[in-house]
Amino acid sequence: MIKEDKYITVLIILLLLAIPAPKAQNLLWNVDMTGFFDNREYKSPYQTAQTFFGTRLSPEIGLGIAQDKHRIMVGGSWIQSFGSPLKDSEFKPTVYYEYNNRNGFSMNIGAFARTHLIETLPTVMLYDSLSYFRPNIEGILFQYQKEKGYGEIFIDWRRKQTEQDREAFLISASGRWMPGIFFAGGHAVMNHLARPKNAPEDISVVDDILINPYIGVDLGNKLPLDSFTLQAGYLISMERIRGNGIWHRPQGLLAQLSMEWRFMGLSNTLYIGENQQPFYPQFGSLLNQGDPFYQSTRYNRTDVYAYLFRNEWVNCFFSLNFHYTKEKFDSQQQLILRFNIDNYYKNTARRSPKRSLLKNLF
Repeated sequence: MIKEDKYITVLIILLLLAIPAPKAQNLLWNVDMTGFFDNREYKSPYQTAQTFFGTRLSPEIGLGIAQDKHRIMVGGSWIQSFGSPLKDSEFKPTVYYEYNNRNGFSMNIGAFARTHLIETLPTVMLYDSLSYFRPNIEGILFQYQKEKGYGEIFIDWRRKQTEQDREAFLISASGRWMPGIFFAGGHAVMNHLARPKNAPEDISVVDDILINPYIGVDLGNKLPLDSFTLQAGYLISMERIRGNGIWHRPQGLLAQLSMEWRFMGLSNTLYIGENQQPFYPQFGSLLNQGDPFYQSTRYNRTDVYAYLFRNEWVNCFFSLNFHYTKEKFDSQQQLILRFNIDNYYKNTARRSPKRSLLKNLF
C-alpha cells in the first residue's frame, strides 16, 4: 500500500510538472522537515512510558493561479522512526486545494498539513504526539482571520467504515476575539465513532463532545517580556454509547499560563475537575484524541523550554515537561526541530507578512 501511494504521488507530480505554466500561473513548492526526540518517563496509570525518536520529510509542489489565490498542491510525508527498518516507515500522501481571498477568508479541502491551522487545539482535545505520525488533516478547513480575532472550523475524517473498522471523524470549531489586552474565545470538538458495516446489535455508535469557552488577558506589551498570556475557562465533555443512551458529563476548570522572554519560555496548564475521558479504557485514542492524563481529576503540566535557534525558516527548541496528577509525578524531555522553506523565501513582496517566526510543531 505504501509503494502504491508513492507511485501515485510521483505520477501526479510529474503530470503537474508537464503542464505548461502561462503567466497567470506560478509553480509553487514547499519543503517541511521535522526531527523529533520525545522521551516520556511515565509511571502514571494513565500513560505508557515510551520514546519517540525519528524524522519526517514533507515536500509539496503545485500551481498557483490568480496571484496564488487558488492553489492545488501535491506531495507527501515520509516518516521514519529511528531504529526501525525502512520497510516500517510510513508515507502519508498530501493532495489539496487552497483558496485565499486575501481579505481574511481561506479554505482548504483534501489532505493538508495541520500547520495550516491558526491555533493548535489544547492537548485535552488533541494529543500533541499525534502531530508526529499523523501530520495531515484529511477533510476540509474554513478560516476567517482579522486583526482582532479569528475563527476556524475543520473536519478530519480519520477512518473509513469497513466490515471490521468503525468510521471515525473529528469536527472542530475554534475562535477568539481580541479587542485589546483582554480576549475571549472557545474550542469545541466532536469525535464520532460509527458502527462497522453489518455490525451486530451490541456494537453501538459512540459520541465524544468537548466544549471549552475561556477568557484571558494578554500583557505581552505591558511587561518586560516578549509574550505573556493568562487564560481560564470551563471544560465540559459529553460522552455516550448510544445503545444505552446514558450521557456522561464530566466538568472542570482549565487554566493556562504562557510567557516567553528572548529564547526562553514557560507554559503551565492546570486542570481541576472530573475524569474527562470515562470511555478511554474501552476505546482508547480511537475515540478520545486528547491527552490521557485528563483521566485524572487533578492534573498540572509545566513546560520549561528554550529555543536553541529560531527564525523564519527553522525552529529548534528543547523542553523539560513535568506532569503532576494525584497519583504520580512524571517527566518528559523533548527536542523538536522544524525546517520549512518555500519558493518565496527570497521574495519579501510575496512572502506572508504573518511569517515573522516559524511556529512550533504543536
